[in-house]
Amino acid sequence: MPAKAQLLDEPLVTDNFYEKVNTQDREPRPYVHVREADVFIKWRVWRVIDLRMKMNQYLYYPTDTIQGRISLMNLIMEGMQNGTIIPYDQINDYFSKEITYEEFIKTNTRTDTIEVADLDNPGETVMRPVTTSFQVHNVKMFRLKEDWFIDKQRGVRDIRIIGMAPVLQAHDENGEFKGIQNLFWLYYPALRPVFAKTEAFNVHNSAMRQSYDDVFAWNRYFQSYIYKIDNLQDRQISAYTSGNNALRESDRIEEMLFEIEHDLWVY
Repeated sequence: MPAKAQLLDEPLVTDNFYEKVNTQDREPRPYVHVREADVFIKWRVWRVIDLRMKMNQYLYYPTDTIQGRISLMNLIMEGMQNGTIIPYDQINDYFSKEITYEEFIKTNTRTDTIEVADLDNPGETVMRPVTTSFQVHNVKMFRLKEDWFIDKQRGVRDIRIIGMAPVLQAHDENGEFKGIQNLFWLYYPALRPVFAKTEAFNVHNSAMRQSYDDVFAWNRYFQSYIYKIDNLQDRQISAYTSGNNALRESDRIEEMLFEIEHDLWVY
């Protein structure tokens, strides 16, 4: 798909046997208010959602927007284009510098000069510019920045997503994998009005589609792994271990978060 997001087409007739209005009219369900004095323990956690995992594929497809269905990245690009979603610079997750849709497209459009056959002179070659633009379907990962905390007033563990970043896999000129890079950061509380009005596909029952805000803020219906938690050196897991050991460390941190909650309330 080209960089310009494809807007949802308006059908000329009703493409259903009933009018779907529930999701379109929805507002984000408000979070429970939390006082600073009631936050007993808090951890900041960063995690990766890989859209290639089977459970997460409904966030990736359809790669091209079709009537009634739009993928997560297409929704974000459409919101950036019409101004309802504001992206922030990818350098850090502090949301310190806004960028525009046009700036993003310009930054992610590359022009290379390659050698091609000269059609006017058989046997000879010429150098011609080739422009490569950003492709939405190349985004197959997202990063989340979130806070886990114990609310002693309600006696529960709660989670609030703070930021979200689409991620690209970077390769060198030889096609070798060089790592992953953020495209930009998004402030999740500002995404919620858009996400609440947009349905995410339900593979089990298309009459019971949840909104994208339900997916992330409430149901947390996705598979992911932790790549960083608050620490003294501000290190990612990959800075001190790799391979299967990194996956085990991610699982250990995940289990620790649940065990702390369990140990607090079980006597």
